[in-house]
Order: sequence, then structure tokens, then C-alpha cells
Amino acid sequence: MRRVTILAGGTAASSALPALAAVANNVPQLHVVIVGAGLAGLCAAYELERSGHRVTILEADAKHVGGRTRTFRFSDGLYGEAGAMRIPTRHDITRRYIREFGLPLRKFVLSNPQAYYFLRGERQRIADAARLNRLYALRDDERGKSPDDLWSDSVVKALKSLSESEKKDLTADTLAAYDQQSLQQLCEAAGLSDEAIELLAVTQGAETLLSSAATEHLREELLEVWTQGFDEIVGGTDRLASAFAARLRSKPRLGCEVVRMSQRSDIRRTAAVYRQRGTEQRVEGDFLLCTVPCPVLTRIVVEPELPGPKQRAIRQLNYDSSTKVLVVTKRRFWETDDGIFGGGTFTDLPTGTTYYPSDNVEARDPRVSRGPGVLLASYSWGQAARRLASLPHQERVASVLLHLSRVHPQLREPDIVRESASWSWDNHPYSGGAFAWFMPGQHSSLHRHIIAPAGRIYFAGEHASLTHTCARCSSLRKRRGLRSGCAPRARRRRGRYNLAFEPVEKRPSRGFPLALQHHHMREAPDDDGRDSI
Repeated sequence: MRRVTILAGGTAASSALPALAAVANNVPQLHVVIVGAGLAGLCAAYELERSGHRVTILEADAKHVGGRTRTFRFSDGLYGEAGAMRIPTRHDITRRYIREFGLPLRKFVLSNPQAYYFLRGERQRIADAARLNRLYALRDDERGKSPDDLWSDSVVKALKSLSESEKKDLTADTLAAYDQQSLQQLCEAAGLSDEAIELLAVTQGAETLLSSAATEHLREELLEVWTQGFDEIVGGTDRLASAFAARLRSKPRLGCEVVRMSQRSDIRRTAAVYRQRGTEQRVEGDFLLCTVPCPVLTRIVVEPELPGPKQRAIRQLNYDSSTKVLVVTKRRFWETDDGIFGGGTFTDLPTGTTYYPSDNVEARDPRVSRGPGVLLASYSWGQAARRLASLPHQERVASVLLHLSRVHPQLREPDIVRESASWSWDNHPYSGGAFAWFMPGQHSSLHRHIIAPAGRIYFAGEHASLTHTCARCSSLRKRRGLRSGCAPRARRRRGRYNLAFEPVEKRPSRGFPLALQHHHMREAPDDDGRDSI
């Protein structure tokens, strides 16, 4: 079942790594300054060091590496994800690193027929989705259709109208035309009624994304991101970032907020000025790789000025919002009372989507079910996420419990909640948003400028990929640029969440989406010179 659940609780991919990592082993040692210690920056540093180069990593956060991979730790060894939480089974490169680092995986259950829809005041098992139709004023030709049928009649139908060559070329005229459409407009063009569009959007977790570019959803469908299955890292997604960092010779410098980036073409040098404990310091290198999100990049002075179109793209690129509220309950009532082991419940409530832990799916151990568990009580995006984020933590939790208790009355039991945590990516000063997400027209008008290097300064991150909301490290595609000191000539390549550490292939490459998806993570095609987490 298709779910637009943003895998990426954060996005950190890289588009410049390719150029950097492409440096051959026999090239004299280079010094690369990396701004940002998210997965893109960490992965770039890891590959550059393995190629014999020197790196300096500057991270503004004084206590955290990993960017939008962030794991909450609770008592009794329990944990939950504020950001990336799942990894598509087809993301081969991400999994290669996971295997290399010896990190265990477990199946992440995305959808479960025993979970619920709660729409227009009524609760239904997902297995009984057909009963939802009576709640909506659907036309006669829509009444017998499931939410998945409605998705097929709109998004899947649009995808099937493309030729195989168009599917392989994300800049095809047909796709450019879809780029001017929102998801809402695409559904309307397919002949769906307003009521059918609402039903489709809420049950697919996409209601807050209706105004976004249709191409975002076509890419996900093209790469079958939501149908191939997911895994999660046992012990927390942040273990991947920690594994990268532990293997670096040059450890990330924490609490170093970059305020200025500069370069001089005459001497082929770059520099970053950063603040640490109230004082400004400067570090120079042969190249600079900037992996911070665009909202953060707008605060950094770049000298000489970036080209006007690139400045505009950085300012205008749309970022979606995401807020998570997690609670630790003293017993797993969703397992003992409702028979729900993993998966998600989708609602039209202010809480958005609820996800159940997958750690007891296979064993179904009654002792585990009777014990405490971490419930992702609310995973919301867009306007819903911003509304929750406007509240102090305790009020956020109270609001979520109030509404979610309509789905799970057990939440009204005294002392059922032992601990809680919440996170808004909008409110995080070194993120400024959860992930880049194109509005209509932004793919064709902004993307090429986002991914373009500026002299010896390269840019990487989730925003530089055509597959947004994913966790990945794919900024190694520009090694030729490093070697020659010139920007590499663009080569078309596909594969969202891509870690471009290997030769460009004609087939879609497997990416580095950590279900940050945050993401949500899925694969999408992307051009040379960009990647995302």
C-alpha cells in the first residue's frame, strides 16, 4: 500500500561527494573542508579519507552528529526516532555501509491491515477500508473503489502514460509538464471528485502534500519505493552516523557554526570562517563541500557572491515541516488489545499518522507485549506539523493524547504514559525544515541551480537530490572536478538517495535513504552533482 510517509525525518544527502570522492588514489593529497556533519558530510569525509585525502569537518551542533538522523533514548534501553527511521530494501549502497559497519537490521512494517483508519469521526481497520466510502459523497463511479484504486486512477495512471524513455529521463517534456502541476491538480485532471481526492490523500498520508509538485509523487511511484519493503537499524538509526564518525581520522569539530565561506581562484584555495565558543576562527582547504540545508545556507555569507540564479534557488526552494511526538507506555496495549504488531494508523486528526514499533512483529512475545513500548503517537507534516510545533512540549503531548485517545481509548488510563519526547525540524536551528519538497515548477526552475558547484565550492545534501526526504550520502560524484579544479560536466544519472561512490550506471542506482523518511525514504532519479540523505 502506497504511503507518502516522509521517511526522512531529516534529509542529508550529498551531491558534491561524487566529485570529491572521484579523486583517484594517485592524485596528490587534497584538503577538503566539509561544512556539516550530517550523513552526507560524514559519508563524504569517510570516502575522502579512504582515498588518502585530508578533511576538516565543521558541525554547528555542539552535541550531535548525523544531521536529521536523531534517536531519542528512554529508560530500560528503549528508543525512538526523531528523524530517519526506515531503509528501503533496494537501497543497496546504504546497506553496503550497514554491512561494513556490522549494524544489525530488522524488518520495518510500513502497513498493517490490523491498524486503523480514523476518518470523519469513525474508526475502521485498514483491512475494512471499503467501508470508508459511505463517509464520503463519492460519485457512483468512485464508490466501489478503494483508496489504492483512486491512487491508481490518478498518479499511477499518469505514470503509465509516459514512455519508457520518458521514465528514464526526468527532464522529458512530459515530466516537465507534470512539474507545473500539483498533486491536487493531477488528481483533478484524472477526473477525481473533491471527496475522492480527500479520501485518497488522507489514507495515503498525503493530505498536506496536495499542493506540492506532482513530479515528487511520480518519482516515488516510478521507483516503487513504497512497495519493496523497509528495514530499520536495531538500536537506533543514529548508530549509522556514529559508525561513520568512529572510523574518521579527523573527527567532526562540534559547536563550530560556519558564518562565511570564501574562495580564491587565483591561488585555488577555499576557506570557512566559523564561530566556536564566542570566537571566530578560520580554516582553509583546496575544496569546500557544503552539506547544510538551504534554510541554514541562507545565513552563511559566501564570497565572492554566488550566481544570482543559485541564490534565488537557495532562497526559494520549498521545505516541508515535520513534527514527531513519541510516548513510552507502560504496556503495549496496541498489541495486547488491538492485535497490531507494527504498521501505521492514518487519521484526519491533528495527530496525523501513528506508527507502532516493529521490534515484536516476528516473535509476538506476550511478555514483550505486556511490557513498555515506544509509540510514535504523532507523525505530522506541513501545516499540521507547524501547528503542533507552536506548542510547548507538554502541551504538544497533551494535545496528541487527547486526539489519539479517540483511536486508542487506552491512552486515557491513569499513568499509561511513562515518558515522552517530541521534535520539530522547523524549530531546529541547524535544519530549518524537515526536507526539501518541490512546489509546482521548482524542479525545472530551481533544481539545476541547487546542484551546480560554484568554483571550488560544492553543494550536497538531501535538497540536492531529486529524491527528497531520504537519508543518504551521495556526494562523491565530482572527483573529476576535484582532480582538475573545474566543475565536472553533468552526466545524467538516476537513483534517489544515492551514494555516488560507484561508477554511474544506466539503471536507477540504489540510494542512501534512511527512511529518514524522516524519511520516509525512497529512490528517485537525480542528476550528476546532487544527492540526498
